[in-house]
Amino acid sequence: MTDFLDFLNTADAETLKKLPGVTPSQADRILSARPFETLQDCSRVPSLTEKRLARLQVVYFEQIQTPIPTEDLTENEEQKDRLETEPDPQETQPKQSKPGRVGRILIRILIILLLLTAVAAAIYYGVPFLYEKFVRPVETNAASITDLTAQQNAEVARLDEEIAALQARMSTLELRADTTDQTLKAYGETLANLEVLQNLLDQKLTNQKDELLLEIANQIKLTRGIELLSRSRLYLSQSNYGLAKIDLLSSRNLLYSLLASLPADQVGAMKIVINRIDMALINLPTYPVVAVYDVDTAWQLLVDGLPNVPAQAVTPVVLPPLETTIPTAAVEVTPTP
Repeated sequence: MTDFLDFLNTADAETLKKLPGVTPSQADRILSARPFETLQDCSRVPSLTEKRLARLQVVYFEQIQTPIPTEDLTENEEQKDRLETEPDPQETQPKQSKPGRVGRILIRILIILLLLTAVAAAIYYGVPFLYEKFVRPVETNAASITDLTAQQNAEVARLDEEIAALQARMSTLELRADTTDQTLKAYGETLANLEVLQNLLDQKLTNQKDELLLEIANQIKLTRGIELLSRSRLYLSQSNYGLAKIDLLSSRNLLYSLLASLPADQVGAMKIVINRIDMALINLPTYPVVAVYDVDTAWQLLVDGLPNVPAQAVTPVVLPPLETTIPTAAVEVTPTP
């Protein structure tokens, strides 16, 4: 049995065709179905039935000059007797007439044509229906999603630009605020130092009526007045009118105290400075732009060293310093010579 199985696994097509009943097509099918582990695996070949396999096995042992084992001879004899007693199923089947076979072939062809027609009709009418029912809505939704995505991307890009611009503006404002805070701090420190110096000089003036110390005290007061005007100008640029009015009032009272000790050629300019400060106090907070102009004019006169001014048609009348109320500027009209 093993020798016959090895023969089936190793024989070429020419050797297989030498066996009786093995056609070239059967030999090719046996070659394509190899290898066979057992004789039952030979059933994979369509034309190689169990009876035909037994016949081939008997022929194989009869033609090859190899001693056959007793067990195999007994099995082969039993198979041969069984094959001789049992008729071939193909021989027992009645031969069919040729017209009957032609009719079956025509019926099969007709059935195939009907199936192909049905498939073609299903494709012809079903594909457009499926396209309109399923594919087109998907395409429409995909186009809508694409448009919405594009709009969303555009909005996101616009928002990113606006956010970047706002962040840049915030950075600029923060920088300006920091600079302003530093400037205000510097002004505060300068004013505090000047106030300390003024207090020291006032104490010395009380004990010593020295003209030089008095002049230095006047210069310190004048410097403090300029610093107060500068800080009030900064408050006005920030629209902080309350603190600006406080600094203007302090500067006005401080400068008013210098009128009695100033030289005669500086008194007129000092009166104009005080009058401008009074006008700025009156215009705040209603007319801040006009108040800024008055503050700038007063500051410029102080920085220029209170220059001698010619006789004017309108001579300002300066009121005494006030602590809680804002003075009202009054003017005395004199005829022009």
